[in-house]
Amino acid sequence: MIRSTEKTLSEVLQILKQRGYTEDFNLLEVKDSYKKDSDPINIKDLVIDKIYRFSEQNDVGDEAILYAMHNSKDGAKGVFVNGYGLYIDEEATAIIDQIPYREVDTEDWTENKH
Repeated sequence: MIRSTEKTLSEVLQILKQRGYTEDFNLLEVKDSYKKDSDPINIKDLVIDKIYRFSEQNDVGDEAILYAMHNSKDGAKGVFVNGYGLYIDEEATAIIDQIPYREVDTEDWTENKH
């Protein structure tokens, strides 16, 4: 499920970093695999855990979609950010289309627990 949030992209990136999502999987746009330490990370090993959409009412240029994902091979967690709407990156979309989405849980990680 794609979640919309009132938080900014940078706020959600910080929350995800605290949850261990520290890799920058946008590097896959450069090549369909890249090396983390000495081990290659391949698109085929990635699974999307959460999807967040950001839309700025006053500036469509600020629309983005963030994918929190993990590597099923080694457990590494990271994020992938793409434009949304008019500013979608077709190369990034082609990469995301290859990665299965299996939401980890139904909790919205950006909400404060009471």
